Amino acid sequence: MAIILQVNYTPSAQQEQLSDAARLESADNIAKNVSGLQWKVWISNAESKLRGGIYLFDDLDSAKKWGEGNLRGRLAANGGTNISITYFEVDEKLSAITRATLSSARLAA
Repeated sequence: MAIILQVNYTPSAQQEQLSDAARLESADNIAKNVSGLQWKVWISNAESKLRGGIYLFDDLDSAKKWGEGNLRGRLAANGGTNISITYFEVDEKLSAITRATLSSARLAA
């Protein structure tokens, strides 16, 4: 069953000042090395000073391995605070009706 991992956090000044090149490198690394990841949507709200991501994983084990095993620690080590990580089961039947893209086919960068 597909799993959505949603993360929200308050970035540190260091995280806010990352260059475009560093962000592109991070995205490329995640795309190539996070097991079970189908896709990630990068989110931010400048007014609330929040950042985060919406990830689609093949299964809960893969999502938790990334969320609790890597992501939380990486965000905290770089000064991120108020880190919230939540997992959701995807209702694939209803999502298909509303045109959600849940294919496990990966897009080439």
